[in-house]
Amino acid sequence: MNKLLVLVLIIACLFSCKNKKLDSTKAYFSVVDYLKTEVKKMDTLPLHFTKITTTESTNDTSAISQNEFHKYVNEFLNLPDIASSDKMDDYSEANDFDEVLNNVLLMYTAKGEDEIVRSQTIMMQPDDIGNTHVKTILVTAIQTNKDSVVVKNMTWHIDKRFQIVTKTSKTGQPEKISTTVISWE
Repeated sequence: MNKLLVLVLIIACLFSCKNKKLDSTKAYFSVVDYLKTEVKKMDTLPLHFTKITTTESTNDTSAISQNEFHKYVNEFLNLPDIASSDKMDDYSEANDFDEVLNNVLLMYTAKGEDEIVRSQTIMMQPDDIGNTHVKTILVTAIQTNKDSVVVKNMTWHIDKRFQIVTKTSKTGQPEKISTTVISWE
């Protein structure tokens, strides 16, 4: 009788556990980790930052401090990391080679519409000895609030600049679009 009870308890435990099983062969590119490394590298260099903002028909260009640069960088670094074990199964992965751009493309797309990060594309350029180097990262993020939908199209050009295009839609109001470009040299 005790053996039967133990067997029933083991089977019940196996069916009640809801741990996600991870595919050990799956490895996604972590945009967040990659950009954290890039920013750490940039923090050691004597860089000058420029910000260009565009809203409707108004453009403004100004030099910004490293602290202000970090404020905008956090738009990228605070994104959910789709390469993490708890997010990986929520995205599908595809890869391709763009002959015109001579780029390898890693593309990730959310399986559901409840994910903040809807898509990520990493564009990598191969060198003469077969290694690839990240050149551009594209991210589309969508957040739905009580009264609005905010779509952010974010582009990071490695060692050059990044851009955040924010489109805000509210019911009964025209869409508002603002663009922020941060460049450095």
